[in-house]
This record gives sequence, structure tokens and C-alpha cells, in this order.
Amino acid sequence: ALPFCSSIFVGYRHDGNHTLRTSRATTDLTSLALYQLFIFIMSDDAAAAAAAPETTTVSNALNARELAWAKNSPELEAEHAKINGPIIRTRFPPEPNGFLHIGHAKSMNMNFSLAFEKLGVPKEHRRTIFRYDDTNPAAEELEYIDSLRRDMEWMGWKPERTTYSSDNFQQLYEYALQLIHRGLAYVCDMTKAEMEVQRDLARRRAMCRATGKDPDVEAPIPSPDILPGRNRDTSVERNLELFENMRLGLYEEGAMTLRLKMDFESSNPNMRQYQHHHPYPHWHR
Repeated sequence: ALPFCSSIFVGYRHDGNHTLRTSRATTDLTSLALYQLFIFIMSDDAAAAAAAPETTTVSNALNARELAWAKNSPELEAEHAKINGPIIRTRFPPEPNGFLHIGHAKSMNMNFSLAFEKLGVPKEHRRTIFRYDDTNPAAEELEYIDSLRRDMEWMGWKPERTTYSSDNFQQLYEYALQLIHRGLAYVCDMTKAEMEVQRDLARRRAMCRATGKDPDVEAPIPSPDILPGRNRDTSVERNLELFENMRLGLYEEGAMTLRLKMDFESSNPNMRQYQHHHPYPHWHR
């Protein structure tokens, strides 16, 4: 008997975009035989890929734009080279809240093969980590954990090692405490609706500044309770108390969030909003 899968491949349209359409259904993994076809089509040129040499010249095919503030220091680069040498690592990080489906084919192919091919990494220097992104115990089951591993192996992919996101919960919790102690994070009781109003107001004010308009005229702040928010200046001691209550599960799910003190004046919306709902009372798995 073949492993179990929760989706089937129902159509393929080639228009230069490699478009796949899938249908959620329950079926056995015989449908995953189509993964092999999808992996083949995902190449820019399947025929050229088949005829390509074992290794190619290292390229910058996957490079993102350079940002001065995001560049690693020479010291970090040297430490990285000392630890990893010529090894290049990728990861395949599914969440164990369901069975593998056809959409995972793209991610597996990218992380176990295509990324290395694009960069020209020799086969002996390729490593891929299989990581269970197990951050939501309410939706995850051991059945899915076993199934993901079995199906990945059935597909022929061999990871360097297997890790679990939940293994890092204690470290992440300690980092959160550090951020609170440094005054860089705070516990917030704003509702989802209030946060949406806050986010929209920050977006409109940023747009005003980008277009030369006065944000205080075009998008005035109705109350400091909305922007920057009524909880932003809570004391470190009070935030530590609230965060401990979150850890103990004393609040309803979603009632409290830990938020970084992001820059609401930034033109980059990713720098204006970041939050984390209350941590689990006990680290799971």
C-alpha cells in the first residue's frame, strides 16, 4: 500500500507560468506520481536541464536586492565560512497540520534540487534540512508528522537532518524576555479590529509622506490610544508581569499579544507591524 495524500492533481496549463490547479480531495498517494511530472516541468527548460552538466558556474541567480543595513559584517562572514566551509544549506519546512499535497512538490524540488542547480552548487556541497514547522499544537497530529516524513522519503528526497521548530521555543521565549527588558517589546490588549485601524492609519500616513502631503492634515491621528497605541509605553515591570500571565495561559487566546516597538513612521509596512500571540503554557512535542 502506498502512503496517504490529501490532494489530487486535476489539471495543468502551460502558458509560460507553469500553472497548476489542484483540488482538495482524499485519495491515496498514487496521485503523487504526478509530482515527478511537476518536478520535471518546473525547470525553465526541461530538455536543457536534462542535458546540463553535473555542476555549473556559481551564479547570483537567487540574490535579492542589497540593503546596507542587512549586510553581514566581515567578522560574521568569516565565522560563517569557518563553520560551514563550502557547504550550502536549504530547508524544507512543512507544518504537520495535514498531509502532503501537490503544492509541496514545488517547495521540495526547490529546496532539495533546483536552488542548488541555479546557484551551481556541486552535489557534494548540497545539504537540505527537513524542518517540522510545529508551532500550532491545536492543529498538528503525530499522524501528520509520520506521514510527511514517509511521503518525503517516498519521493526520493534525503535530508541532512530533521529538526522541529518547537525545539526553539524556550530560546525564543528567552529572547522575548530580553526584548522586554530592553524596552523593545510590550504586551498589548488591542483587538484585531483596533490593530487593523492602526495599521491602515500608519499606511495612509506613510503614503502621505511619500507623496509630499502632510499626514497630520490628510490622515490625522484621532487618539494616541490608536497610534502609537495605548500599551506601547507600559513599564518594563508591568510588561514582564503580563507576559508571565500569557505564558501561564491566564488570558483567552488572542486577548493579549507581544508586540515589537516597530517604526510606525517607516515607509516599509513590514517595519510597522509585528506581533506574536501568547506562548503556549508548555512547549509541546
